[in-house]
Amino acid sequence: MKHIIIISFLFFLSSSGIAQQSAADTVISNNPQKVKVKVLYFHITNRCHTCFSIEASVRKTIFENFKTELDSGIVDLYILNCELPINKVISEKYQAYGATLAITKIAGGKEKTEDLTSFAFAKIHDENIFISELKLKIENLLK
Repeated sequence: MKHIIIISFLFFLSSSGIAQQSAADTVISNNPQKVKVKVLYFHITNRCHTCFSIEASVRKTIFENFKTELDSGIVDLYILNCELPINKVISEKYQAYGATLAITKIAGGKEKTEDLTSFAFAKIHDENIFISELKLKIENLLK
């Protein structure tokens, strides 16, 4: 009987941990009818320093350069763990099976996505270059 109680308790703890991880996801989508650009960064549960740096630089780019657009719903930001079942559909839509950075332009109800994963890993070692080039890519999509 003790074993059943212990196993049940451990199962409860492990499932609670999974639920808490999804709370770390960031989805800022303030006006789906108005959005022009989606910035999406997908990651896995166990991440390296580089993956954390990409996330931090994406956040910094958006919050320092596109805060007004984010608040008004012109730009959306998604930072999601692609390993969580709750994110399965969106991860599959953007073919994110690990660290993936993508930007999507929305015009006329149609989406055109550019995979920036190679760019992210190539440029992240110089944060200023990463931010300035990502900023320029987003600005060009907003035109």
